[in-house]
Amino acid sequence: MRRFFLPETAFQPATTVELSPELLKHIRNVLRLNVGEDIELLDGSGTIARCRLNALSTKSGTALVLSTRVAPSPPLIIELIQGTAKGVKLDMVLQKGTELGASRFILSATERSIGRLKEERLTAKLERWKKITQEAARQCQQTHLPTISATSSLTEAINNCHGQLKLMLWEEETQPLSLVLPDTPPKAISVLVGPEGGLTSAEANVAKSAGFKSVRLGPRILRTETAGLAIISILQYLYGDIAADISEE
Repeated sequence: MRRFFLPETAFQPATTVELSPELLKHIRNVLRLNVGEDIELLDGSGTIARCRLNALSTKSGTALVLSTRVAPSPPLIIELIQGTAKGVKLDMVLQKGTELGASRFILSATERSIGRLKEERLTAKLERWKKITQEAARQCQQTHLPTISATSSLTEAINNCHGQLKLMLWEEETQPLSLVLPDTPPKAISVLVGPEGGLTSAEANVAKSAGFKSVRLGPRILRTETAGLAIISILQYLYGDIAADISEE
């Protein structure tokens, strides 16, 4: 069954919901679905609504909610604090990070950031990034949408993270990840990754003073768009749902 996101919608059985213009266009013009066909609409917070298309026109569309169910919350919350990178690199982090189950992205300007977040363009960029994560979540059948925020400084980003375990990937570090991982699975982990030029020593010290443990992923220096995805995959395998037995669901 076709599945789509309609964030911030309160789904109640036997009620009618309005389709967004973008979703209407996709359903009507791209997929060519018809009135009477069933789809699933998700609010991005775990609620899945089985709906029936009951009105489709060029300007508006509605669906009748038949039933709802709630998907389980992810076993691990991963926050990725990503130093802003140029264009497609940041898009890749958001898309693939969503596929891997990241729950939150905090995009932060750093001293060596090449891609800067200009205030006058931020609203439009956030909308575009949300579309990227929505499409990635829909494609991989994920029920919870990650949140995206942007900060003007690394200090602000660090002050806004909530992980029980806080990790910083830093190319000048020699300590391996295995030495700082706890035996008891944490509920939430914050991961800090620098931009193309990496974090400065001063920024690394600020993070360490805020409780971040500095680590390195093996002998190779990973690109900024690779580093976060690599550690998310590792953490999801160790503490999350990558190794889960889906036959029990």
